[in-house]
Amino acid sequence: MLNTSKISNPNLKQNVFKRKTILKCTMAYIVLIIAIVFAILPILWILSTSLDAVNNLSSTSLGLLPRKFTLYNYREMLIGPDSHFFRWCFNSLIVSVTTTLFSLFLGVTAAYACSRFRFRGRKLFLNMFLLLNAFPSILSIVAYYKMLSILNLINTLGGLVLIYSGGQLVFTIWNLKGYFDTIPYEIEEASFIDGASSFDIFTKIVLPLSKPAIAVTSLFVFMSAWNEYLFAMTFTSNKNIYTLSVALWSLQNSGNYSTNWPLFAAGSMIIAIPVVIIFLFLQKSLVSGLTLGSSK
Repeated sequence: MLNTSKISNPNLKQNVFKRKTILKCTMAYIVLIIAIVFAILPILWILSTSLDAVNNLSSTSLGLLPRKFTLYNYREMLIGPDSHFFRWCFNSLIVSVTTTLFSLFLGVTAAYACSRFRFRGRKLFLNMFLLLNAFPSILSIVAYYKMLSILNLINTLGGLVLIYSGGQLVFTIWNLKGYFDTIPYEIEEASFIDGASSFDIFTKIVLPLSKPAIAVTSLFVFMSAWNEYLFAMTFTSNKNIYTLSVALWSLQNSGNYSTNWPLFAAGSMIIAIPVVIIFLFLQKSLVSGLTLGSSK
């Protein structure tokens, strides 16, 4: 007789495997959906508050629809009598873009040197940088203030750029060094044999292959400088050089807009727009570029 057990067993195992796979995928999707809901709800709530004419932030229910729709809060934020939004936006752009460029210039060169060259004090340098990152940034606020006072950089955008760039160097160097370590050194050796100089290897081979890591680092550095509040509030008192985060706080504490939560929510939504635009602009490098850059 034909033994059917040997024929049916593989089918049975395949069906069990499919069921387990479907169950795992279903559970994964459920967890992701719950996480997405918790991530989107606060954003929808802030958007609803910014479009609401009723100034009431506290509520017993989480309403996602404005009780009385209005665009007044956005108009007041952009062109209100106490608002200098475009001036503050310009200040934030100057600080964030300059911090990003300065941090990348120093971080890329330092990370490449630490990745490719072996010199005395390299490990100590990296470990000290990592140790500095373990302490809260607020501990250095007095030292920063004395340093900026000596350099006459209090109430200047240059002082903020100096502080932000120094604070982001730890992340920039460690993040880029880790990516440089994954690039095969044989590629550089082959280029050197073909007659390429060290500068050509760095600019024409290493940097193009590192676009994904540079894009990720740029985004995080820009976001950190764009959203920073503590140092900007401490080292600036002139409204003409306020960044958006400090300006939003100043409007919330001014006489005309005191405790105006819908206005605060409208400002928060507007401030988030540049970060979203940059994320969309760098999306190709952040997602598909990761695999593409490493495989090249």
